[in-house]
Amino acid sequence: MAPTFVLVVLALLTASVALNLLLTLRLAAIVAARERERLPATLPPGTPLPAFSARPLSGGAAVASGSLRGTPAVLVFLSPGCAACSARREELVRLHPAMRRAGVGLWVFVNARPARARDYLRDTPLLPHALRIDEAVAQRLNPRNAAPFYLFVDADGAVIASDFIGDADWASFRAQMEARPDETADEAAAAGARSPDADPV
Repeated sequence: MAPTFVLVVLALLTASVALNLLLTLRLAAIVAARERERLPATLPPGTPLPAFSARPLSGGAAVASGSLRGTPAVLVFLSPGCAACSARREELVRLHPAMRRAGVGLWVFVNARPARARDYLRDTPLLPHALRIDEAVAQRLNPRNAAPFYLFVDADGAVIASDFIGDADWASFRAQMEARPDETADEAAAAGARSPDADPV
C-alpha cells in the first residue's frame, strides 16, 4: 500500500474522530441546557431553607444554615464572569450598612474558585459574609445557577421570595433599606433621647 494513501486514510480517520467528538460534546451541552430548563427558576415562597453547612471564604469554622433562624436574611449569588453582577455587588456594598442596622443577615455565594472569589470581593464589606458551598447545595438553593440571584428568608427559615436581583421584590427591599436613616441620624436620635433637654414623649 502506497505511503501517501495510508497517510490520507489516517488523516481522514483523525478528522472523523475529531468531528465525532465535537458533535458529542455539543450534544451533551444541548442535553444539559435542556435539563437546566426543566429545573424551577426559583424556590416557591414558603419553602423551608434547605439545611446545609458552608465555610467562610475568608477562613474559619463552618457555619450551618440553621444559624439564620430568628433573623431575616438575604442570600445572594454572584459571579465574576457576570457583567450585571458587578453593578449588583456595588449595590450590596451601598445597602450593607442599612441591612446591618435593620438586623438583616447577609450571606454571599460567589460562583468561582476560592482565590478568584476572594479577589472579587476584596476591599468590600461583603467578604466577611461570603461562604463556600458545594455544587449540590448551590443547586438546591439556586436551581439554575443564576446570577445575580437572591433568596429572601424570613426569621422562621422559610423562603419568602427568590429571583434575579432587580425584580419587583428586590426593588421593594432596596427601597426599604434606602429609606432607613443613616448611622449619623441614628446616633443623633439616640443622643437626643438621652439628653436631659429632650422633650418628654
